[in-house]
Amino acid sequence: MSDVRFARSDDAEAIHRILQEAWGDSLLFDVFADHISSPVHQVFVAVETGEVVGFLVAFLIPEPLPRWEIDTIIVRATSRGKGIGTSLIEEALIYGSHLGAHWAKASIRVNNDASQRAFSKVGFTTDAQVLSLLLWDPLACESATNVVEDVRFIPVNALTYRGLWIEGFVESQLSVREQHSVIRAAQSRIFHENRKNTSMFIPDSFKQTIAPDLLAIATDYGQFHHWHYIFK
Repeated sequence: MSDVRFARSDDAEAIHRILQEAWGDSLLFDVFADHISSPVHQVFVAVETGEVVGFLVAFLIPEPLPRWEIDTIIVRATSRGKGIGTSLIEEALIYGSHLGAHWAKASIRVNNDASQRAFSKVGFTTDAQVLSLLLWDPLACESATNVVEDVRFIPVNALTYRGLWIEGFVESQLSVREQHSVIRAAQSRIFHENRKNTSMFIPDSFKQTIAPDLLAIATDYGQFHHWHYIFK
């Protein structure tokens, strides 16, 4: 039987080991410290016989409608199949509801059947639309000051990277000139803020409307579905 609780500062090394085992990534210890002390971020850990065997990271995105973003969930291979992932998600949803979130979101790889089952069990649903996660590197350049109004840049300090999410790009139906302006502005911002990359999800059916040169310089990080949960 596992217990789920809020992460503490002395859990950092265990989470670092889990990240290295699962993804080969290292923990940003300063970001972890910020997360566990911030009311709008939270890290949950699952503990078995005194050992951290899994964790979940979530944070609040306040606009345009408060959203509880479940960013990372990992359970050690030796502890999978016991419902630990489901328990972590349930605890995260309780916390998100107390923050006043209207809905929760998780981005899950299309071939990650275990995560899909865990999120489905607690009430998440998906429209199964396939989205590619595209990443752009920093660029030392001057950017336009008048980025399209409905496009949002969301700074994200995750446990393994500092990034900048682009949202509203698809919905805004941008011209090619506007697309270049948005991506250039995002690349400039991450350069000046020393962030690793800027990224956004693009429906595969929408790729043909993006400027080919922007696609050519992007890294395709894989295919995902968005899963949603509405707080009652």
